[in-house]
Amino acid sequence: MTKARSISGFPEWLPEQKLVEEQCIARLKQVYQSYGFMPIETAAAELLTTLGAKGVVEKEIYALRRLSADGDSEDELGLHFDLTVPFARYVALNLNDLVFPFRRYQVQKVWRGERPQKGRFREFYQFDIDLVAREQLPLAADAEVLSAFQDGYSSLDIGKIIYRINNRKIVLGVLEALGVGDKQKKKAIVAIDKFDKIGREGVSAELQSEGKLEQSLAEKLLDAVLLSFPLSEAKSSLASLAYDNQLISEGRAEILTLLDLLPPNRRETIEVHLNLVRGLDYYTGLIVEAYHPQHMDFGAIGGGGRYEDLVSEFSRHRLPGVGLSIGLTRLMSLVFENQLIKQPAKSSAEVYLALFGDDQLERAFQVADFLRREGLKVEIALKAAKLGKQIELADKKGIPYVVLMDEGKSSFQLKRLSDGEQSEFADLSQLASQLQAK
Repeated sequence: MTKARSISGFPEWLPEQKLVEEQCIARLKQVYQSYGFMPIETAAAELLTTLGAKGVVEKEIYALRRLSADGDSEDELGLHFDLTVPFARYVALNLNDLVFPFRRYQVQKVWRGERPQKGRFREFYQFDIDLVAREQLPLAADAEVLSAFQDGYSSLDIGKIIYRINNRKIVLGVLEALGVGDKQKKKAIVAIDKFDKIGREGVSAELQSEGKLEQSLAEKLLDAVLLSFPLSEAKSSLASLAYDNQLISEGRAEILTLLDLLPPNRRETIEVHLNLVRGLDYYTGLIVEAYHPQHMDFGAIGGGGRYEDLVSEFSRHRLPGVGLSIGLTRLMSLVFENQLIKQPAKSSAEVYLALFGDDQLERAFQVADFLRREGLKVEIALKAAKLGKQIELADKKGIPYVVLMDEGKSSFQLKRLSDGEQSEFADLSQLASQLQAK
């Protein structure tokens, strides 16, 4: 007999936890649909050449091949590591059938070959929204997607969420002003992106060792980008930057446009962090990350940004977009660990239909069928047992009511388990009406 064991990095929730996850997905869908976003689904597998576009680290990609495949008899496939690159391919292939600006939401599993640790998995759900346009995407799209993102988190009722934003042009502009070369820029961005994990000293050391920057230059760079302030103070804070050029000017203007477009109540939870860059190459403007302020050590629970040419990787057309993603499985692990959402009972049923004897089974199925058609959730005792045992089972599952069918009669008894209150009903319609009222 093979011993059952779990696989590290591949989470499996308990039924009541899975129900919470499904409820969260339903709420997010409702919010995103209220903004006009439409659902799509893409294949789990992509060509490795597709997945390797735009700065993805090869070690993150799970290659896919049948065990019995012969040599080069099949295309080189891999499981998608996020939903953005597959979305880009999807848009390019369906260019003539989509209406632009196109708004999409998508919730699917993704697979990433990284070391499992707290809140980080090898298999997990992401929930993405994207807004893509032909040729030009107005900056209003940034505000629209960010607003939907905020409302999505609000719908989950897990407490206040804060949003860190930046514009990648500012960081690129500072690197340009300091005379950092193109090859060094990529390594510098990777180093800066690690600030929350390794701190200033760690980033400075990596800028020198990996980015080949002189210590004085590394310190000047960090002095310029390690600034944070509320979005409401963006105008004055951005005006005081030590450097200025076209890129910095564009990044500053785009953040200020966001400030103007977002209503005051939405600005309150947004902070500007100039070191926020995110590691993937395809981001070109707005960068966003979401955090739970009571669990900052957990890290970001969602994020994304604006891209000017990601979709164009697969099409001759220029198709800029902006997209944000909730790391749903990561978020659920935070929710379950800290009980941010009250977990439901171990059964979805509202009513437990008990049996005095197995001869009541036929009637029980008829009663359950009636109650279900009345909109009630019913679980039947599939075999008669001592009544106390049946009531104990219903209570253990968190089912609030037990219905007893009187032997030799058409009446019913309804028992509320929270306080033991018991009522009798002459017929099934009366019972159903009472249960619906409760």
